[in-house]
Amino acid sequence: MTTRPSDQIDLTRVPLRFSLASRLPLWLLHRLSDILWPILFYVIRYRRETVDANLKIAFPNSTQRERNVIARKFYRGFVDTALETIKALQLPAEEFKRRVTMVNRDVLDRAMLNRTQPVIVTTLHMGNWEWMLHAVALHFDTIIDPVYKPLHSPASERFIQALRDRFGGKSIKMADTARNVMRNRKQFRLVSMVADQAPSGAERALWIPLFGKVTGFYTGAETLARATNIPLVFAYCRRLKRGFYEVRFEELAPQPIERKAEGNPITERFRDRVEAAVRSQPEDWLWSNRRFKRQPPSD
Repeated sequence: MTTRPSDQIDLTRVPLRFSLASRLPLWLLHRLSDILWPILFYVIRYRRETVDANLKIAFPNSTQRERNVIARKFYRGFVDTALETIKALQLPAEEFKRRVTMVNRDVLDRAMLNRTQPVIVTTLHMGNWEWMLHAVALHFDTIIDPVYKPLHSPASERFIQALRDRFGGKSIKMADTARNVMRNRKQFRLVSMVADQAPSGAERALWIPLFGKVTGFYTGAETLARATNIPLVFAYCRRLKRGFYEVRFEELAPQPIERKAEGNPITERFRDRVEAAVRSQPEDWLWSNRRFKRQPPSD
């Protein structure tokens, strides 16, 4: 059974400042971004040390000047994405479909063919991942339940919850994901996991190299897929030009999924997809994330 996306946002849940800002035209928000990103980059220097350290890990053979070029492009895109995300509260559905195009959509079409069970879509913080969520739901005429980690700010939490549930989805707390998917494993929907962040120390992680440096990866998507044979797809978002994106899909685990494979081949494949996506357009990744802050446990 297919559930059509429906615009059901409740603006009463959203803090007033976000609701008011979302009414501004997109072109004006982009002009505001032109003012804000240099301040963030040159004056406030928001997480500049983290960005520089991450870029040095990923591109050790590049010059500092080359990495600085990527950094400046990242900050401009980062502020664009933040303001576009606010605009997403009231951006019309047809605008999402016009501004975010689908590439290799047959990959997801095949995974959704029977529509008798969930499909897990793993992705990363690249391009505009919030617009991607809505655009995929609208292009494929379905709902997406996004997995999330609660934010520290109550106001931001209310905003992002209202936004992500706008077209019929229902956000799932990361700690509840396995229980939720297993309980509803015969109900068709897309379950979105943005899985490129570093797991916290309390969570189980697979420690493997990313850009040559060992770091932790979530294994939840692989564990669920191997336990249930739920289709697993990788997606990532690239910026084409200001305010326009494309989403690309790749198969992550062919069906039927090998349940007793040694190690974590699906998670390692996800890591490979992340590296390839980032290298294809490095300024679009979230370099301000403290991705390598945790160390593997000692033997």
